[in-house]
Amino acid sequence: EDGPLASQKLFAVASDRAGGWYVTTTDSLLHVSAAGRIRTVATCEDCRGIALSPDGSALFLADTGNHKIRRVEVATGAVSAFAGSSTQGGSDGVGGAAGVAHPAPF
Repeated sequence: EDGPLASQKLFAVASDRAGGWYVTTTDSLLHVSAAGRIRTVATCEDCRGIALSPDGSALFLADTGNHKIRRVEVATGAVSAFAGSSTQGGSDGVGGAAGVAHPAPF
């Protein structure tokens, strides 16, 4: 169509369980409400995938360009690093100690 998302390169979509959608673009995680309002939830470098937690309280965002997986709290919009340290890696660890290399769509 010709709406505000028409000019965006979209990578992934996840339902928010309330009639809205989360959408990843090249550099952002957006929320599209059931009423069609769009807001930026987080910025990133080459956002390639998202997954909703089983209870719907959090989103996990593949921030490919920053070599991180980010956690976004649905209720507050708070964003934190779940894994990765912005340096390409491939090692076991927890949080920033986990080496992540270009996380791909989930």
